[in-house]
Amino acid sequence: MKVDITAAAAAASHGTFTAGSYPLDEDFAVRLYSLATQLDEFPGSYPPDDTGSSGLGVAKALKALELATSYQHAFSLDAMNAALQSAPVMIGIPWLNSMFEPDSEGLIPVDRSSGIAGGHELVVNGLDVDTSTYTLTNSWGTSWGVDGIGYLKSADLKWLLSQQGDVTVPTWALVPPPDPGPKPDPNPGTADDSHLWEVAKQWAAAKGLT
Repeated sequence: MKVDITAAAAAASHGTFTAGSYPLDEDFAVRLYSLATQLDEFPGSYPPDDTGSSGLGVAKALKALELATSYQHAFSLDAMNAALQSAPVMIGIPWLNSMFEPDSEGLIPVDRSSGIAGGHELVVNGLDVDTSTYTLTNSWGTSWGVDGIGYLKSADLKWLLSQQGDVTVPTWALVPPPDPGPKPDPNPGTADDSHLWEVAKQWAAAKGLT
């Protein structure tokens, strides 16, 4: 999958992007993160200083790149669940020391007594209502969780968000459908038939059949 960065978006990216088409890979994620650190509310930017960023910074970066038209914040788990009906959302939560190592099935252990290592931003992709479990995508590569995917119980996520966590909901820019190309003429005229006949006569002449 690729995204196109327009000349206007590149100009708004503080030199992070040039106009062109980019695959959604690790390089794109690092560039987006770099832009977020320049637009967020924290001092410093990456590179050279990895000061971290926020959902607000990422949302501003997505808007600058014309990949999102706007963004808003959800202030409750119910509001986040409603937003998930349309698209993934971003969460910023305190990251506990116990959360670095999900179990073999990707479940993230939230041991409130393990201490806070810092803050972290993740993408919430969906909710399994039968098990009250959220699916999250991390940015640490496929070696974390199950191929980069982790799971949080609803009660754990609710508590983490209560600890000054946040939910950012981008409004994604609509991608125009691919150009299907010229439509076939429903009433082909004699011009096309004449062209085919001329080609046929030339082929026959070349084969000595005339």
